Amino acid sequence: MTSPQNSPIQLWYSHRGGATATGLAVRTGLLHAEFASGAITLRALEEAASRDIRLSYYHHGQTGLIREGGNVPAIWARSEGQGAVVVAITWVDEYQGILVRRDSGIRDLADLKGKRLGLPLRRRALVDIGRAGAQKGFATALAAAGLDPRRARWTHIESPDFEYPQRNAGRDIEREALRSGYVDAVFLRGAQGYAAARDPALRELADLNGLDDPLLRVNNGTPRPVTVDRAFLARHPGIVRRYLAVLARAAHWARDNPDRVAALVALENPGYTADEVAGAHGPLLHRSLMPALGPVQVAGLAAQKDFLLDWGYIRHDFAVEDWTDPAPLADALQAVHQLPLHGAPPAARHAQARQQVHLH
Repeated sequence: MTSPQNSPIQLWYSHRGGATATGLAVRTGLLHAEFASGAITLRALEEAASRDIRLSYYHHGQTGLIREGGNVPAIWARSEGQGAVVVAITWVDEYQGILVRRDSGIRDLADLKGKRLGLPLRRRALVDIGRAGAQKGFATALAAAGLDPRRARWTHIESPDFEYPQRNAGRDIEREALRSGYVDAVFLRGAQGYAAARDPALRELADLNGLDDPLLRVNNGTPRPVTVDRAFLARHPGIVRRYLAVLARAAHWARDNPDRVAALVALENPGYTADEVAGAHGPLLHRSLMPALGPVQVAGLAAQKDFLLDWGYIRHDFAVEDWTDPAPLADALQAVHQLPLHGAPPAARHAQARQQVHLH
């Protein structure tokens, strides 16, 4: 009979569609190779039979979960008192478009005054990630145009509730609401937004990913925190260091294999091509996956936390600096002979981002 001391350690990993170091580590086989032997059982969160375990992607209540994903649920969970700690951050810029109908007569962001701005609404969500992301994108764009986001005309786009791993439920609802004339503008990001911007019936009013200030490019997917519960980190710091070292090795692999990265990331985005993924993230995607905990990455999380608090998506304030623990990543990067990155993340410069962004 196996004693408690010799029981296998359950290590869960989680990442969502989009460009993540974890997704790349899984697709290249690096993650499973690292934990293929020994007393560790590695499992993807989406494989869990328990709905509550699967929902820990949002509420962060599952011990032994290392999650790399959108910052909105991570910040919400911390605000609600969950004990997960940020041990790394990846910063991958992505397309962030304000889209209107081509025949709408809307020519620049100032024309959005008084227009119906579409916000998805999932009524039963623990935290409405899509709504927060869209409102953040609109708020950034409106402020840049000298408009008061608090006076915007928000219009609900009823969206179906879903839970992880059902990744694409209702993904085109906002686009169809715009095409039908129900709303005058929508905000879409990532491969979804990049693909929608190529719809001949629509026109891109602005791509916020072209902004030079990284803090103005903050949204749910940028930056992405890597979290683990404090109790698991305290009991198994070596496992967490090994996990982070795998992410760093995956990031190095990406730098050495730029032509293969978009195709692997596209596997995490069903329904979108490698070209659409590459277009959404730009030519620097292969150099953007290294986990870090530099001042700009942390400031990005703090800026997002402030927005979510100001707009009522979270109830309780907290200090982002106290939410982070840099020691595991520092040890992991030293193990792979890589120093932490402290510079500002570069703006993605895909083809349309080279065009002037209409912010006047």
